[in-house]
Amino acid sequence: MERFYEELLGLGYGYGPAFQGLRAVWRRGEHVFAEVALPEEISGDGFGVHPALLDSALHAMGLASDRAEGGGGTGL
Repeated sequence: MERFYEELLGLGYGYGPAFQGLRAVWRRGEHVFAEVALPEEISGDGFGVHPALLDSALHAMGLASDRAEGGGGTGL
């Protein structure tokens, strides 16, 4: 997934290490699945879902829909 974040940087979207939590993405029909994780040095304590982890999950949705549609842009 490192290449994914390099591609985003090339489009002008620079994500720091805390926000590069997307580890894997796959589709099964209409459903998108993702493996996301916080870096070891960041604690998720005090959050229902850590904001950086939620953001990483949203990256999966964008990646899956962009690749499925053959687009080259990034939606926010």
